[in-house]
Amino acid sequence: MTAVNGLDPIFQYIDDNAERIVADLQELCRQPSISTTHTGIEEMAAMIRDRVGHAGLEATHNETPGHPIITARLAGAGAKTLLFYNHYDVQPAEPLEEWVSPPFEANIVDGHVIARGSTDNKGNIISRLAAFEAFLAVRGELPCTVKYIIEGEEEIGSPSLESFVVANKDLLAADGCVWEDNTVRERVPNLALGNKGLCYIELRCRTANVDFHSSNAQMYENAAWRITWALASMKDENENVLVEGFYDGIEPLTDKEEDLVQKAATYDGKTRREKFELRRFVLDLPDEDLARRHLTTPSFNIAGFDAGYTGEGVKTIVSGRARAKLDCRLVVGQDPEKIHECIRRHLDRHGFDDIETELLFKSYPAKSDPESAVVQACIESSRRLYGEDPVINPFGNGSTPTYIVIKHLGVPLSSTGVGCITSRTHSANENLKIEHLIEGAKYMAGICEAFGKL
Repeated sequence: MTAVNGLDPIFQYIDDNAERIVADLQELCRQPSISTTHTGIEEMAAMIRDRVGHAGLEATHNETPGHPIITARLAGAGAKTLLFYNHYDVQPAEPLEEWVSPPFEANIVDGHVIARGSTDNKGNIISRLAAFEAFLAVRGELPCTVKYIIEGEEEIGSPSLESFVVANKDLLAADGCVWEDNTVRERVPNLALGNKGLCYIELRCRTANVDFHSSNAQMYENAAWRITWALASMKDENENVLVEGFYDGIEPLTDKEEDLVQKAATYDGKTRREKFELRRFVLDLPDEDLARRHLTTPSFNIAGFDAGYTGEGVKTIVSGRARAKLDCRLVVGQDPEKIHECIRRHLDRHGFDDIETELLFKSYPAKSDPESAVVQACIESSRRLYGEDPVINPFGNGSTPTYIVIKHLGVPLSSTGVGCITSRTHSANENLKIEHLIEGAKYMAGICEAFGKL
């Protein structure tokens, strides 16, 4: 770690309190907070409010039509205001039998806290609070004004967040935002400056009110074939989406974005093929083309399909009903509502007007300025702590609702934190390496320091 005189006492305080910081993370992880089943949500929200207040910020519990949102604020020395976002809800822990340590005991195994939520997102909360506490203990003030919003519905699509942000623009107004971690870092931090949109659609086909004996297959229409033909009409074997209007409106890359894409680390295709037993990459893409396609291209994916009999052994039937689920990851310029309309029109035009469609979930794509002050602060902190620039993804890969802050607050944003590619987010044995937690607190401190001086 490169010595930084102004931050050395801050870093030392974090090191001296490492054991307590780990214990704080374990305490949060031992409280289940599963938004899908509303398990422990109220208890977790109260714990978060108290923990944020204990760190020295002025915390407020805000009721919403869904789960509570915690907000906080503390004035700092500089003229700038930095907004932080996290969520306290977690994914379900099943399958429980795959965990090496119970998911809500938060035991330490080989230097890692093993727990649901350890990385996503409670480790990130604790790392940020540890940074704020260090500044207040050592200097008596923060280097910039800090605001914090911590919601409890991210894992179910953040249904209450947008209306809350729109109604509280003054409360949340800031000059930049540090979003939740994106858990894809390897050696150095990864900055994601936006998010992909999501259009999640269910297709349903019903050709009869029963399934028939398959001896009648020459006579009765099969819903499975019907929906299969419909799906096949939407995408060809060269990965081209054939739905009319799907690509309309996609914004071209700026020169800066093109530069960042070209600088993106080449994906290690050989390791991925071996680890996941991949037959091939789509289009037999070479390693050097994987990053560009992943970052800049929308997807059109069959997420699920069911029809007829899929159990063990033999059951001979003609399917009277079939269902498929599509998810499309969208890039800036695409609108999930319009994509749904395009799919509906495509089906009607190609003789599949009998197939029903329902938009089950939507979120909008967004991107942020790669030359903003918050990005520069993250770069500076990475250089100081890790000796290298962070990896910058100008768009993001997932569909976390950064668009809400970018659109309604007009705030440039960077998603970064303590998560690592080996953290097993959303999987059994989710974990956070203790070393990464402590480094992450220092990294957050460095971002605050740099942002306050820009």
